Amino acid sequence: MYGLAVSCLGAGTVLGGLLAIPLAAGTVAMALYTTLPLCVALGADLPLLLAGHVLGGAAIAFWSVMWATSVQTHTPPGVLNRVTAYELAGSVSGIALGQILAGLATALASPSRLLLVSAGACLVGCAALFAIPAIRTLHRAAPTHNGAGPTAVRVGR
Repeated sequence: MYGLAVSCLGAGTVLGGLLAIPLAAGTVAMALYTTLPLCVALGADLPLLLAGHVLGGAAIAFWSVMWATSVQTHTPPGVLNRVTAYELAGSVSGIALGQILAGLATALASPSRLLLVSAGACLVGCAALFAIPAIRTLHRAAPTHNGAGPTAVRVGR
């Protein structure tokens, strides 16, 4: 019994460590996003469906904050606008491409199967992010002052 308790302590320690690393914590949150398409694909009862949507919404919001914070605090100010523009263009074009291909996809597979593929693709993407050492080890940037105000945003306390 005590061994199980100590194992849970270890799991909590890993989770706490990940929460201290912005992009790694955001990636954990994005993995939790898969509860949303899985609940729909598996025909979950209403309470579980609602819980999956709450968890999915929280996950995507947390990822968004961690991503924006990391980009803003680790990108040199002189190229921040360009980096943000490329990131937004990629995101928007990805949404448009998905909408274009949605009709074809539903002709080839059932909506439930497509949602399962969606959840799997999300998990594969999160695993790929964790495979990149720079993402796993990216730490919060310390605020610096150059007379014009802070150039980094502090995350957490």
